[in-house]
Amino acid sequence: MREFDLIVIGAGPAGTPVAMASSMFGKKVLLVDKRDRPGGECLFEGCIPSKVLENAANRYKMLKDASKFHVALKSNPQIHWEEVLKDKEAIIKRRADAAFEQIEKNPNLEYLQGEATFEDEFHIRVGDEVFGFKKVLVATGGKVNLPPFKGSGVEKAWTNRDVFFEKEIPKEIIFIGAGAISCELAGMFNELGVKCTILERGDRILKRVDSEAALSVQNRMIKNGVRIELNVNLQRVDFEDEVFKIFFSQNSKERVLQSEQVLLATGRVANVDNLGLKKIGVEYNKRGIKVDKFLRTAKEHIFACGDCIDAPRFAHTATYEAGIAVHNMFAPMPHEVNYDKNSWVLFTDPQIASVGLSEKEAKDRGFDVDVAKYDYKVDARAQIDKDEVGFIKFVIDKGDEVIKGVQILSEDASSLSGEASLIVANRMKAREVLNSIHSHPTLSEGFGKLAQQIFFKNMMKRR
Repeated sequence: MREFDLIVIGAGPAGTPVAMASSMFGKKVLLVDKRDRPGGECLFEGCIPSKVLENAANRYKMLKDASKFHVALKSNPQIHWEEVLKDKEAIIKRRADAAFEQIEKNPNLEYLQGEATFEDEFHIRVGDEVFGFKKVLVATGGKVNLPPFKGSGVEKAWTNRDVFFEKEIPKEIIFIGAGAISCELAGMFNELGVKCTILERGDRILKRVDSEAALSVQNRMIKNGVRIELNVNLQRVDFEDEVFKIFFSQNSKERVLQSEQVLLATGRVANVDNLGLKKIGVEYNKRGIKVDKFLRTAKEHIFACGDCIDAPRFAHTATYEAGIAVHNMFAPMPHEVNYDKNSWVLFTDPQIASVGLSEKEAKDRGFDVDVAKYDYKVDARAQIDKDEVGFIKFVIDKGDEVIKGVQILSEDASSLSGEASLIVANRMKAREVLNSIHSHPTLSEGFGKLAQQIFFKNMMKRR
């Protein structure tokens, strides 16, 4: 039986950085994953494939909108879906192979394909082989949450994992759920001419997102042709004669919709069921493995991070946690995770970016907050781009004037989120943001304009 200083279970954006960093520190590391290459779901079925589609949809939209900028095209634009899929496969292979090559060059790091289960709290089994370890990191990610819907169509419906393996674009899709996955994919497929419908049990889409931003996206989607049905109580999903039938009630009325394809996007849960955690005394539920602020489980030598713990589920957050985990496993002074500076982007139309605390989160935490907003209707760049829908919001603690959070709604919120991250991570105040000089005309100029607006407001109060 072979022994390792560290075994990492899961080679996604949490596990791979931990394995590589630990091996560079001279530790003997085994990295185990069910796939033959590292990358995790983000690379193979999530973030990267969806952004390849988003990129194609955006370019397609630009061509369709060319007339708004007085550009005449000789023919109607067309999308070649099979070529988009080839691009997706090429990018995935390039990234997975590059990561694998780095692993192979590291003499302290071994990669093993297989399913890992705990034999006891110091040994795991992969296939017919048992390995010992001093420490272990569980980074097995998340998986699709499939509620117990009734009907013959549930098992035939798509999840986000299936979308990017279809050789043809369907003519219509019904999305069940109105979270990030549904809203991103519905917007993208709608741009490509697919008839898209979203069924949501709540009274708006994106229920965990800033309400003003979410409603703006919702209105844009409806304007663009996406059908959104709210307050839906889904009853069953059947599949008959190559057609899905969705039965649901809405406002006390029974309804039925039919579609060529259905995509279930009803959330995600931790992928931990088959690890054997219960027999080694590691607590978990469907939300994830229970860890402390140092990412340790109840067993001090067993750590966990990424989508398999109850924390924000983003690839970049998992990589942030990976750095904390490596430090806490091998350095003398432990570091705590701090999600108050976490960030994320929704690639909807317009995009939504959030950094730090939202207004609701800040109030729930007991902060006395003020919210200041810069509206892109008055912005030169937004007017030039003919897309004035959007804003930048600062969530400010009245006590110390620190900007606790930034919310952005913009056609290019993803690019703007970097500055927002620096503002929140460095606990900046409006007057400190004002010290920077933003180029004109750019969308990032809004940060300076908003800081100036807050500064003048505070000066008036002190008069």
